[in-house]
Amino acid sequence: MSTLQFDQNMLGFNADVVIIGAGMAGLMATRRLVHEGVNVITLEARDRAGGRMGGGTFNGESYDLGAQWIDSHASAVRTLVHELGLPLTNQYHEGESSFGIRQRKTTFGKRSPFFAPHVALDYRRVIRRLDALSRRLDAPTDETLERARQIDMRSFAAWLNDTCRTRTTMQILTVLTRIHFHAEPSEISLYYIIDQVSAHRGAAQLFRLRPAHGQERVVGGSSRIAERLSQQYRQQIIADTPILAMRQDEHSVTAYSRGTSFRARYAIVTTPPVVTQQIYFEPHLPPARDALQQRIIMGRALTMVVFYDYPFWRENGKSGMVIDDAGPFSMCHDVSPVNANEGALACIISAEAAHHWGMQPRNERLTAVITQLQRWFGAEALAYRGMIERDWNAERWNRGANGFLAPGAASYIHNVATPVGRVHWAGSETATHWTNTLEGAIESGERAAAEVMVELGSAGLLRNK
Repeated sequence: MSTLQFDQNMLGFNADVVIIGAGMAGLMATRRLVHEGVNVITLEARDRAGGRMGGGTFNGESYDLGAQWIDSHASAVRTLVHELGLPLTNQYHEGESSFGIRQRKTTFGKRSPFFAPHVALDYRRVIRRLDALSRRLDAPTDETLERARQIDMRSFAAWLNDTCRTRTTMQILTVLTRIHFHAEPSEISLYYIIDQVSAHRGAAQLFRLRPAHGQERVVGGSSRIAERLSQQYRQQIIADTPILAMRQDEHSVTAYSRGTSFRARYAIVTTPPVVTQQIYFEPHLPPARDALQQRIIMGRALTMVVFYDYPFWRENGKSGMVIDDAGPFSMCHDVSPVNANEGALACIISAEAAHHWGMQPRNERLTAVITQLQRWFGAEALAYRGMIERDWNAERWNRGANGFLAPGAASYIHNVATPVGRVHWAGSETATHWTNTLEGAIESGERAAAEVMVELGSAGLLRNK
């Protein structure tokens, strides 16, 4: 992206801070540090910035294939988008949305979908149970820590099986788990789910049944955020530079790429944990940190956008939103352009289905998705014009959608953002709130930058802007 200009006054250092990864967290750390006058190098393995924000084009229009939706609570994302001068558009939710559970269809508008009264009561009871568990584990006493260890040995699926009084309630929460975590409930620690209830400020928010009020998208795709930021900080960002090893000593951190190295006073690593695990650290990371990175599993997601001449479902009184436990996709949304000059449905295949369908030939995968769309929208869904897709598990520098913890790993979760010497950590998995979202990625990048600022300030190394 740029030719690096070394500061001749750095006395053997290439920068004050080297940032590994130019996803949202890395870009925000870069932004904060540069604003404070810190000399920064940001190294990105891909040929582009943006990380898990990414998209494709069809008929001259850009579409998201990764992180894209901005909820009303996402104040940091909204502030950033406003500062970058990017327009937002409301996520289309007019008309009926659909929910398919156990081969039964129900429709809903702006309120939650209607289920049989005993199912609705059971769902609310389970949500309250999750909130109660979250409150009890919030205070880290000896008793709650022991309780946490016991809870962590169970999968979310095992807890649902014991707690849900109807099979429909369990299946509702199963499909919502696939949508949010891109994993099966059997793969995820119950403790991690409870931790995420707290991070998302309530189980009803985490496992919501209806579209979020005020949900928006960036016109032209959220990847425009990364494009704008990478243009602003093109002097700091070096692309096509995967980091193979990192060495730190009492005074510095050195990051090694293919045939070159970058020495800085501090480092911020923002890459997904499964990718960070491929970096050789010297000295070795502490056992707790190393164990954490080995135990964070990446969710599986494949996003496919299917195109039509126009959004025909709107004329039929439908919003384009479907949640379906039958698959291949768990959820689809209307992502048609603002001017609606063509119709577009974003279909998100998650968890085990993403693994299965990612292994199938492209034409078979498309046929299966079109067949599912036909079940919900009728024969008009067969008249598609084309499609674009991205399998996030096949992305070398992502290896999946977002991280989660398997049973037995929760004792390591509190190390997720703890610095190791001169190495600090960011990325959406390390966020305190809104983990695995754009909002969480921004929070983590700014938090890590603030940590490094404190270290530089304590050493008297901060320069005036």
